[in-house]
Amino acid sequence: MDKIDHYIRISQLIAREVNYELTTEEKLELDNWLNESKENLDLYHSIRNHEKFLDWDQQLHQINTEKGWDRFESTIKPHWRINTFKTVLRYAAVILIPLFLSGIGYFIYNDISSLSQQHGQVKDQKQLKPMARLILADGSKVNLENQENVALKEKDGTLIEKDAGRLKYQNKANEDSKVLYNTVEIPNGANYQLCLTDGTKVYLNSMSTLKFPTQFSGKTREVQLTGEAYFEVAKDKEHPFLVNVSGTRIEVLGTSFNVKAYSDENEIVTTLVEGSVKVNPSEDDKSTLLKPGQQAVIDDKKEGILVQDVDVNLFTSWKDGVFLFKAKRLEDIMNELTRWYDLKVFYMNPVVKDLRFGGHFNKDEEFESIMEMFELTRKINIEVNGKTILISAK
Repeated sequence: MDKIDHYIRISQLIAREVNYELTTEEKLELDNWLNESKENLDLYHSIRNHEKFLDWDQQLHQINTEKGWDRFESTIKPHWRINTFKTVLRYAAVILIPLFLSGIGYFIYNDISSLSQQHGQVKDQKQLKPMARLILADGSKVNLENQENVALKEKDGTLIEKDAGRLKYQNKANEDSKVLYNTVEIPNGANYQLCLTDGTKVYLNSMSTLKFPTQFSGKTREVQLTGEAYFEVAKDKEHPFLVNVSGTRIEVLGTSFNVKAYSDENEIVTTLVEGSVKVNPSEDDKSTLLKPGQQAVIDDKKEGILVQDVDVNLFTSWKDGVFLFKAKRLEDIMNELTRWYDLKVFYMNPVVKDLRFGGHFNKDEEFESIMEMFELTRKINIEVNGKTILISAK
């Protein structure tokens, strides 16, 4: 392999790493190159540099990739004087962008909030998206869209602090108080955080509902979930934490895990980040114990529990404001996007539902831009009419 082929090969490996597509052998190949010299390592970090990805994202809408390749080749053919990878780095946007659009999909890494501050190109999403609401024990509703800090007090004495995007419950209740329940409801296009009185942190995704006691009492700490949530459970060996969802019970002592159980889907998916959890489909079934990095899938059309090893980042990135996909079915991707953007999707050709894509998007990105990126894969045609999306085969 001559020098230029070698550099292009390294570019391909970096692009595949960015797109979460590296095989074990390819990762070893990339690691060996990184370990060859400090210069290689510095150039790698330069390519992966946040600011450069922002520049490439802007160029993605402008570059004709075929002409880009022609320009790249015409530049290097007359001169075989490439002493370092820096020459390739100059054309990195042209090299990597076509690779992002290959096979499984593409990668795009940007920070829309940063771009908004620099260029003023992004609309204020807070004005467009509804926020969550809190339903107190007496049925009264508190609109959480208001960003002002507010202090509430339940009838049992529980103090509730509300600030931007978060609720915090403090244990100030009377010991003999009756158990009261609160509910947080999340609509399309919103996330929310809350801290329960035991210190457990809960991150709620779009179209999710959590019902919980203002104060935990008895031998267990129990909550009810519909939709998706990420839990960071406060440790308490004497009082297990239980998540009840669609007849399934998830039991933990102190751990971090994600539960996805939307009513319009057939599966209940539990993904363990750290600690351990027991998943029990029903009172009569035997519990399944998960280890970190494992996922339990309960399909109401199938018997038993499917346990598999997964990349937990693919199932928890939403709480950090990111859509992260790897070789995922288009229909499953669109299900997530429709919950966030409140879209209606129609498939003109059923076969496109099973096409697989990879990608990385900031959740503040406008959905029209994301649709453009999918269309650039040249696998599908997308027509956007307001918030109605028509998808057909290329």
